[in-house]
Amino acid sequence: MIPGGLHGRRGPSLRRVLSRCRDDRGVALTEFALVLPLLLLLILGMIDFGKAINYWIDNTHLANEGARLVVVNSNPCATSATSSSCPSGNTTTLQDYLRAQTSSAEERAPNPVQGTQRSAHSMTVNICYYNGSSGTLITSGTPAVGDTVEVIVKYDYNWIRGFPFPGNPTTTIGGKAAMRLEAVPTFNGWNGDIGTGTCPAAA
Repeated sequence: MIPGGLHGRRGPSLRRVLSRCRDDRGVALTEFALVLPLLLLLILGMIDFGKAINYWIDNTHLANEGARLVVVNSNPCATSATSSSCPSGNTTTLQDYLRAQTSSAEERAPNPVQGTQRSAHSMTVNICYYNGSSGTLITSGTPAVGDTVEVIVKYDYNWIRGFPFPGNPTTTIGGKAAMRLEAVPTFNGWNGDIGTGTCPAAA
């Protein structure tokens, strides 16, 4: 049999414990409400950075693919055969072919989607040729076997507004690849950027 005094003390103690539990739940909810915006911002930032890194990897792969095609004088869309991978038929330049091969609909040409970007815009592809011995940009004439071709793929990536910097931050995400020519380029659009000023002065 429980003494009355002990029983009397146990009741108030249990009530105090339950009251503290209720107080803790209220504090936890308040703390969660304060932390949630920061947590969501962190997750959103991680997703945005991951997307940008994926674009960089994709652009690097496309630059490598373009350089390999140029060095062997090959343009999949310059032949008489019809290909579904050619965005505008079999007269497509190599630049436009590469712009249509990206895995992202935001970067793709000729019809990019806006997605999370502030405006719809596609990637750019520059094909630049450099003298094999001096490394200077070829601005006229025809490149020769042994000269260097550099394919530069760029995309102006719009970060989510206000993250990671305030305002409307934009970063140019690029990939490039340089190789030596094994054949003189003769396919449609081979001299994409000669003389336009969009290629670096030296490789």
